[in-house]
Amino acid sequence: MSLSVALIRGVGGPTAMSMPALREVLASAGLGEVETLQVAGNLVLDDGGRSPDEIAGVVRDAVLDAFGFDLPVVVRTHVELADAHARNPFAGTAEGRWVQTVFLAEPPSVGTTLDVPAPYPEEAVLDGREVFVRYPQGIGGSKLQAAWFEKRLGVTGTARNANTVAKLVAMSA
Repeated sequence: MSLSVALIRGVGGPTAMSMPALREVLASAGLGEVETLQVAGNLVLDDGGRSPDEIAGVVRDAVLDAFGFDLPVVVRTHVELADAHARNPFAGTAEGRWVQTVFLAEPPSVGTTLDVPAPYPEEAVLDGREVFVRYPQGIGGSKLQAAWFEKRLGVTGTARNANTVAKLVAMSA
């Protein structure tokens, strides 16, 4: 069995979903047994031989049909997720909740660079389909949220902190 992780962007508040109901909906959509982590759209599932793009489409369609929310979904295989976690240059440099990975749905255009404006204290590194971000003063008041990176890179993404990524790597092993 090969496990993948699906990350649904924007779960919470007006788009909150019951995780047991979400697991049931996704199982009915043919994704087999699905595990969730927290109530933030973190899913671990058997890929059943499907590509990450196919899984993202099934999850997005199932959420839209069952809950009425059209939310982007980014998928990584266990190997891809573990690799991203290992490549994070900020791992171990701060509290895990202050280090995030923005998982991008696709790589930005070739030659795209990412420069954090000088007055901001955050550090960010674009590496393939991930942006690794360190928030030395915490995330809450930062202007550099996932939407900021999406706008500059021209691709959809969703962020998870280092603690969550480590748990998802372990769950999908």
